[in-house]
Amino acid sequence: MKRASLLILSLLGVAVSVHAANVVATSLSTVRAYPNPWRVDKHANSSIKFDNMPPASTIKIFTVSAEEVKKLSADSNGAAAWDRTNESGERVASGVYIYLIIDPQGNDTSGKLAIIN
Repeated sequence: MKRASLLILSLLGVAVSVHAANVVATSLSTVRAYPNPWRVDKHANSSIKFDNMPPASTIKIFTVSAEEVKKLSADSNGAAAWDRTNESGERVASGVYIYLIIDPQGNDTSGKLAIIN
């Protein structure tokens, strides 16, 4: 099973047995994704921001069905912004999205985002 599928099943509360243990680096323990939920009536002119990441970290955003929506990279300040579009530049639909952040050493962390259009 792909790592993204295992991550999403785990976040949705489905019991999954994985033999390799993931160790999240301390530097990823302070990652923030906000605003969450993103609401069109409150945040129409803002992106979803990720910060407190190690520089050059990768952010992958998935649907709950494990389809990759967008891939971002953290800047030299450990920040990135998602404009709520997919790789084709189309706006994403309302719903729950899963993000996976991987630092340059391969450590990772994940979370959920909600978008209400």
